[in-house]
Amino acid sequence: MGRRALIVIAAAVAIGTAFGAGFELHARSIGAPKPPATRDPRPLRALVLAELERHYYAQLPRRIAQAQTMRGVLKELDDPYTEYLDPADYRDLVESQEGGYAGIGLALARGRDGLVVRALLPGLPAYRAGIQPGDVITAVDQTDLEGVPYRDAVGLMHGSPGTAVQLSIERPGAAAPLLLTLERQPVRVTRVTGRRIGNGGQRFEYIRVPAFVDGSAHDIRQLVKRAAADHTRGVILDLRGNLGGLLNEAVATARVFIDQGVIVSTQSITEPPHTLVADGTAVAGAPRLAILIDGNTASAAEVVAGAIQRVLPRSRVLVVGSRSFGKGTVQAVHPLPNGGALKLTVAVFRLAGGVGVDGRGVRPDLLGPDRPQTDVDETLQVALTALRGS
Repeated sequence: MGRRALIVIAAAVAIGTAFGAGFELHARSIGAPKPPATRDPRPLRALVLAELERHYYAQLPRRIAQAQTMRGVLKELDDPYTEYLDPADYRDLVESQEGGYAGIGLALARGRDGLVVRALLPGLPAYRAGIQPGDVITAVDQTDLEGVPYRDAVGLMHGSPGTAVQLSIERPGAAAPLLLTLERQPVRVTRVTGRRIGNGGQRFEYIRVPAFVDGSAHDIRQLVKRAAADHTRGVILDLRGNLGGLLNEAVATARVFIDQGVIVSTQSITEPPHTLVADGTAVAGAPRLAILIDGNTASAAEVVAGAIQRVLPRSRVLVVGSRSFGKGTVQAVHPLPNGGALKLTVAVFRLAGGVGVDGRGVRPDLLGPDRPQTDVDETLQVALTALRGS
């Protein structure tokens, strides 16, 4: 970081079929793999250790030097966000960044017995089939996932558009596992959608942000300008299920609402601290804001929600929902001479006042738990009520 531009690849763009393979900020954009100019004769273990020594955000544990293999080094490091990408995985990551991927629209996390569903993209096969956050995928095409490495488990769901994938799913409280067969289809994470909501005789601007991809902040700014010009009662920024994205887009989004003050800062033992601040370009006359968050609001989305909540007074903004995920570290992807790459943690980020997010999340001002068994979006209703009464 330091003077290096803090740009992150969308966490909602994943390797293989998974939407949101992790809750990650990346310290720079990811370029296409290039063949090395000269071949490095060092073994992969030595290359990975060298990258960690140059760029890892914290003191490396001494025990990693005793590990005999590259995978042993990463196991001893015990950082779930630092991992080796072989050449095929690296190419998949770059391709997914450039144009989407074929999948079923799931955000997945590691689990003891398989892959845990964290969030879903509306309108895609998993969402239409009724898969829910908290479900555990225990088998893919009859291959048991217990003990299967995370990336290999995700890879089992990889396939071409139009092909079928069979999932065995355990649901908390269900008497028996579910067996679902879904058809893969092209997945592209949309930027921003906006619509007007009428409630109690008043109008509100509702803005849904599934991920912070290139152009998200511009779209949000235009919708907030429209709301200010039309004198709507309030703006609702829905970040539920938003697993992160481009940090420059997150900062630009915060600047739509914050005119001055610290937005986010980063810290690392291998780089100078870096602070990003508001630049005086907040939308004039913007209505009062409600930000919706949940346990799947993570990473760059936590930068937006947390920064605005920390800087603006409660008379201007309310955060509504449930506590966010709590992912407060930054990752970078460093290409390696063998055509693969090392994704490693390079910094932690903090909000104004030095407040950390990692393991803590952003806490809402008003609780608004959704209840899946009803057709009413309770969190949205809580936000609308609060904005009407302001």
